[in-house]
Amino acid sequence: MKKLTLLFVVLMMISCQKELELVKANRTIDSTVVDHSPVYIFLDTKGKDTVAEVNRKNTIGTTNWIFHVDKRLPLNRAIPEIVALQERRDKAQFHKNDEAGNFYSYTDSVQKTLAFIPFKDVNYSYNSYFSTIYVKENPEYHLHFQTFSVNFKPKNKVSVDGNEVEMNELFTFLKEYIAFSSEGKRVLIYLNFDERLTFNQYLSKLIELKSLENERITISPVHFIYDKKKLPDCDCGM
Repeated sequence: MKKLTLLFVVLMMISCQKELELVKANRTIDSTVVDHSPVYIFLDTKGKDTVAEVNRKNTIGTTNWIFHVDKRLPLNRAIPEIVALQERRDKAQFHKNDEAGNFYSYTDSVQKTLAFIPFKDVNYSYNSYFSTIYVKENPEYHLHFQTFSVNFKPKNKVSVDGNEVEMNELFTFLKEYIAFSSEGKRVLIYLNFDERLTFNQYLSKLIELKSLENERITISPVHFIYDKKKLPDCDCGM
């Protein structure tokens, strides 16, 4: 059974002669993943374009996959590669283990250790969809939920149900807003990210907001990564 350490990751990156900067957060969700193999997604450039370079030479289909994703990558480069790997794994017919998971790695800046967050059950809606549209199109599913839509935008801006919030006050605002507005219902929080944001902005906020979860509050496993130019005309609460 293999355990992953921060030193191991650093050594692997040096051996690959590639620089990869991991996301940093101040809490650990999972501290240990056993029986794993790595996926590296590096930031590279081709001319003036930023591209995601995937290295999965050492992945084994029956193990847990650890995704080491460069935090500087824009979501419109990182997410399509991640989705493609998710789909490839789901469709595999041989050397498959349904119990094996997918995890993102990141650095716990307090403990100075490598940490992990599972995302096997995350479904990425990419490009031209937004959570408020999804909720309106699926009324029966959401009948017994109070839903909230959090939208992360460029220039460090964020809104909740269309209400602009200071980024450093988001967590506190959500706690108070949910307590005031949920009317005793189960709460489902949808996260939306402009595709121009970085993987760092995505994962660090996901880790932060995960601490809101309890038996009544859930972060939806459907994450919306959108291109604002491709969204339909709607009252989307952006």
